[in-house]
Amino acid sequence: MFIGATQLTQNRAPSDASSVAFQVAIKQQKEFEEALKRAQDKREAEASAERVQAEAQKRAARSEAIAASESSSVNLDAGTESVAEPKESSDARGASVDVEV
Repeated sequence: MFIGATQLTQNRAPSDASSVAFQVAIKQQKEFEEALKRAQDKREAEASAERVQAEAQKRAARSEAIAASESSSVNLDAGTESVAEPKESSDARGASVDVEV
């Protein structure tokens, strides 16, 4: 009866300082691995957020460029129409018109 009790207490409690050191090292290693995993997850989340933000900025820049090109093409069309009108009128001046008297 006492032999079993002695073995049980020895298995639960470390018998020397090296056993304690190993247990502490194992515990610290586990804590380090958990902290490293959290840090990696955080970095991945930040990188993902940066990618999403960069993509949104690219889309915004594209839409601004499209809007700018559309407005400049509208301005060019308006300028072309005003330039085209004087040409037609100058052709009309040089054309002959038959008038009966």
